[in-house]
Amino acid sequence: MNWNDHPALSALHESLARYMADHPNVADWQIKAQYSEGCQSLLLGTASNGLAVYQDRSIDDLALSLTLYCPSADGSQLGSSSSSIDPRADLNPQLARVHSSALLAMNPFYRLPDKPTSDYPLVEAADARLVSNLGQTHTDLIARIGAHSLGLQGVQVNSAELFSNVHHQILQSSTGIDARKVSTDLYFEVAMERAPGPNNQEVLKYWHFVGLDDADLEAKLDAVAIETLMTVAAELPPSRTQATILIDSYGISKLVAALVNQLDATSEFAKGPHLLPGDSVVTGESDAESDQLSVTIDPSLKQMAKSSPFTAEGLIAQKAEVIVNNRVLTQLINSRMAHYLSKPVNGISGNLVVNSGSRSKAELLSSAEEVIEILDFSSLLVNSATLTWSSEIKLGRLYRQGQFVATLKGGIASGNVRASLGGFKFGTQRVKRNTVGGYFDAASGYDGPEHMLIWTGIQIAGQVENT
Repeated sequence: MNWNDHPALSALHESLARYMADHPNVADWQIKAQYSEGCQSLLLGTASNGLAVYQDRSIDDLALSLTLYCPSADGSQLGSSSSSIDPRADLNPQLARVHSSALLAMNPFYRLPDKPTSDYPLVEAADARLVSNLGQTHTDLIARIGAHSLGLQGVQVNSAELFSNVHHQILQSSTGIDARKVSTDLYFEVAMERAPGPNNQEVLKYWHFVGLDDADLEAKLDAVAIETLMTVAAELPPSRTQATILIDSYGISKLVAALVNQLDATSEFAKGPHLLPGDSVVTGESDAESDQLSVTIDPSLKQMAKSSPFTAEGLIAQKAEVIVNNRVLTQLINSRMAHYLSKPVNGISGNLVVNSGSRSKAELLSSAEEVIEILDFSSLLVNSATLTWSSEIKLGRLYRQGQFVATLKGGIASGNVRASLGGFKFGTQRVKRNTVGGYFDAASGYDGPEHMLIWTGIQIAGQVENT
């Protein structure tokens, strides 16, 4: 698509130019536009354990949003307001509403970033196969899901969903910024129960992928089948005031992302909990046997959810080491926070790259007298201020001296991110994990260890054992 010729975007620019000529107190603007093409398939299980498509949908969507900036008469404050724009409706009333809202939302003045002096780098945020042939690629993926489902044993595949998307994005501003990228994503969801059904327990899992290379659909179907069969004899975990747990990349990515959020200079400006260069990410003393955490933020990784040539402001996205051996090296400082805090802007943005450990999963499981492996959280929630977290254990395993003892389900695991970094070990196996963002989770890309053993600051509320 040629964005310069898109009639809706052109109409918005023309209406905005006329509106600003009549309203000189509107000083600046920012436009975000996204044109999305998608194929969505909903599938139901059949008697043969296959999957049949019962609904196909094609998506063709244009989303426009506008931010207007209005300085106060003395120049000490800057009002701003953002709103989605309906290109089918009259634009002038919509511009007037954004304008009036901006005049009611004054904050300390800051300058919008100028157009970068160098070109945006080339970043491969999309899978070319999806971009060039979305419909056929989606059809091929549906065929793979259906064929593999036929071979699953001991389970009934109840339903599945596959969404394949291509997004053309643009960011423009009155200061000359014109940034563009193309991204892709896949959403795969499947629900199973033990066969023969019906049963009162169904396992539902979902994943996001950016491209075909990481869309290991067959392996995901096998994993759900194994989890479905594991729930047969599950029991509550034992209660522990000091527990040792093993979590996977889902949990690691959530905990590290919450920690890195406190490196955002916005937290410092808001006078909330934050971390500064030189600070330790660990509260208290580290165990002598513990690994140390190092995190790099990288916007240039191939086909990852947070890969982008530019930031949300239109700065050139920068790669940087932000935590090395448990010490903060730098904050994430956008142009607004740089102005407010009198610090240099750095435009650090992108995927989380976390250091590996030196032990296999088997070695981690056998390194403690008792380990509770959490295979699936019901909903891992991390408090952004305190960095405490908790979740019901949806499925887990109990190990003693490295030997499997029982399948677990239920009970609550809880801890604190910074306390847990005082006693942990990462595994050697590395994975990539993406979340494209939605109502409940922000977009995130993670490249790091698949397993993490934690033995400090972890509590399990479960079954009280007889003494």
